[in-house]
Amino acid sequence: MRLSQEDIVLITLMLQLKNTLMLGLQYSLISIGFTLFFGMLNVVVFCHGGFYILATFIGTALVSLVLGLSGVSPVLSGMLVFLMLFLAMSLTGLTGVLVERTTIKPFRSSPPVMPILSTMAVGIILEQLLKLFYPEGANPQVFPQFFSNRGLSFGEFTISNSELVILLVAVVSLTLMFLFIKKTKIGSQVVAISQDFEAASMMGINVDRAVSITFFIGAALAAVAGFMNGIYYTVFRYDMGTIAGIKGFSGAVVGGLGSVFGAVIGGFLMAFVETFAAGYIPGGSAIRDVFSFLVVLLFLIFRPSGIIGQKSIEKV
Repeated sequence: MRLSQEDIVLITLMLQLKNTLMLGLQYSLISIGFTLFFGMLNVVVFCHGGFYILATFIGTALVSLVLGLSGVSPVLSGMLVFLMLFLAMSLTGLTGVLVERTTIKPFRSSPPVMPILSTMAVGIILEQLLKLFYPEGANPQVFPQFFSNRGLSFGEFTISNSELVILLVAVVSLTLMFLFIKKTKIGSQVVAISQDFEAASMMGINVDRAVSITFFIGAALAAVAGFMNGIYYTVFRYDMGTIAGIKGFSGAVVGGLGSVFGAVIGGFLMAFVETFAAGYIPGGSAIRDVFSFLVVLLFLIFRPSGIIGQKSIEKV
């Protein structure tokens, strides 16, 4: 069937919106980690992108191991795949806790530049370890595909099963994140610590435990974003964590550092600009990062507190 020009324009727009949704969910999950860490410790954790790519490598190894088993029923194989991804997410969360205890906690009373340098070093170490010790780690890796290509079709527009799973997992993750912050005792403690670290400590809150839980959750959310990237784009590299971390941090800045909801908005705004620049500007695919970071620059100039963030007055 021959499509009219109007149909082509509409389908192209829907495809760009779908790409924005898939990419925005990834950026949002990474941005939430940045805003949690900054809100609690006033520290930018520059190795957060390392958690993202570490989880993708671990998940690939574990899922490939399961898919390589013979004589396993499809139902059991599917359950084992999700179990392996959960295990990879948990290991990444524990890595986040370990990083906080070894490279951030010792510098809580030091100048702010110290944890910045230490987390940058951790990010480089994670990338180089993956490059050197993962089998053929320097080469592009292929994420195992365990979903069929079928999905929901609306005329010429299709949403695949993998995209539906990505959407479902992201919605569940974001919902649980907001419920954790708003409805749990630990979430209330996290909010209290982010408002006044010393006062929360004097009120009897176990600050170290709350910080560890926050780093576990932040790193685990980055792991989920890494799985989403692997499922959607199928190919990844050991050095993709750096740019993903920068995009996630930029989304947190645009949305307003310290605001979880702002991190989600900032992540989607970054994805929107990047996707539509690539889709509608001639040669935009090669320079899409220029447009997304231009948005960051404009926010830093005209609204440095971000979309949701508020100006704070420091009393002396």
